[in-house]
Amino acid sequence: MGTTRAGWGAVCNDSMPEGVTVFFDYTCPYSWRAAELVEWVAGPLDLVFEWRHFSLYQFNHDPRERWQLWNEPIDPDDDMGSKGLLPFLASQAARKQGPDAYAAFRLGLLRARHRDRRPLNRSTIDEVAVCNGLHMPRFTDDLANPECRTVLAQEHYYAVARDIFGTPTLVLPGGETAYLRIRELPRDQGEAVGLFRDYRNLLERYPYLETVRRPRPKRN
Repeated sequence: MGTTRAGWGAVCNDSMPEGVTVFFDYTCPYSWRAAELVEWVAGPLDLVFEWRHFSLYQFNHDPRERWQLWNEPIDPDDDMGSKGLLPFLASQAARKQGPDAYAAFRLGLLRARHRDRRPLNRSTIDEVAVCNGLHMPRFTDDLANPECRTVLAQEHYYAVARDIFGTPTLVLPGGETAYLRIRELPRDQGEAVGLFRDYRNLLERYPYLETVRRPRPKRN
């Protein structure tokens, strides 16, 4: 028997997991919170998440200058990883070691930057890779492979062609696409699952809904 949409979130044991695509940037704290949310909801909601790279710095750069992040050299003194380039390349290198290695490295590096306030430099990247069991000689070789820059460019332009403008942006199984920005993490897994259910229901039930945005309270 299949699962009906009337009570979305109930999982049929013999069904295949549904796929969700997430466009993200390591420099973005909202991408980190989305990654923590995904850790809570993927299993209970029987979802598989595919993570794709989208450069906020490239997107916000003046297009008249024809500047491309993936053609830039690595600046070892930039604590944001050469405007996000270094963690992107490291992410591609981790991906080459399989989905589990990629998932562990991606979440580890997002936590290192946004939870632990570590710089996005080579030292932090290597430490995260070692702690998550990556094969370091292979990781180092792949990190220097120009193919990683090509894949980054392809993923970025794939997102731009689909009108992605910010991170994290999620593409749901039915094609519904929306920017998801949460200020703080849910209190527990139950709240996280409820949040994601409501987020999906809102997009699926009201396809004409374009923007819901809260005003920020003024602080002294």
